[in-house]
Amino acid sequence: MIMRKYILILPLLLSFAFASCQKDEISGESIFKETESRYTEFDDWLHRHYVEPYNIRFEYRMPDRETSFGYWVSPPNIKESIMIAKLIKFTTVDAMVEMMSNDNENEDPTLFVKKYFPKVVFMVGSFEISSSGTVALASAENGLQINILGVNFFEYHKDAERIAGTMLHEFTHILDGIYASPAEFKDVTPSDYVGDRYTSLTEDPLKKGYVSNYARSSFAEDVAETGGRLINLTEAEWEQLYARAGADGGAKLRRKHDILKKWLKDSYGVDSDRWSEIYHRRVSQLDSLDWESLDD
Repeated sequence: MIMRKYILILPLLLSFAFASCQKDEISGESIFKETESRYTEFDDWLHRHYVEPYNIRFEYRMPDRETSFGYWVSPPNIKESIMIAKLIKFTTVDAMVEMMSNDNENEDPTLFVKKYFPKVVFMVGSFEISSSGTVALASAENGLQINILGVNFFEYHKDAERIAGTMLHEFTHILDGIYASPAEFKDVTPSDYVGDRYTSLTEDPLKKGYVSNYARSSFAEDVAETGGRLINLTEAEWEQLYARAGADGGAKLRRKHDILKKWLKDSYGVDSDRWSEIYHRRVSQLDSLDWESLDD
């Protein structure tokens, strides 16, 4: 990407230098032109459902200043961007509003999203693949932005639940950055974090008290992995994890589950059981979602 920029800019610099030799006066007009983006029907839909109610910018044009220069990345297709925008609205944003809704007319159920949801959702067409071969599906940046990667490969029948779950993971990172999760969470498994070596682990992470190998990479990822599953796993599925983990691993997992459940309630007023029930109902309704229409 950096090389491409130099190739584009170099002819301009050369032509400018040549012109400077021909005359003494230099024009005050910039050689860098802002590219005007056409306002589309999708932009109008995003304004109605993201900008106007929540002041969230859903960025699908992928300005290069927002991307990581450590990777070669490509812009997202408009079709898949529309589908993911609808998916995130339905399973994440709308679910949060429903979760915070009650019979008290004096309380605004949208306040949780307005206050804590990142102000930018950024789409990238390709995945980011590191030199070690790990593939990044998404990332969160300083509580302000969530990046969704691999947009061009999105197929809702097989990828919708993955992205919905990824949003929960990244949003847990953001919540953890605002009101830090309890230090006692780390004390449950204080000596089993392995950094980047998580990719080569062969033992069952459940036996160690982790929901995944990735959770073993760091304390922060353990919180995000466990917190995300607090919502996208049912209580019955958690019980299955405890059983598979055995007595020691199961006790550790249960302790982590209970710590984060209390943290969400005490710090954010979030009933994770209610959130999970709403999330699963909405995921079960995805087949009835109109993935293409921008009329609503």
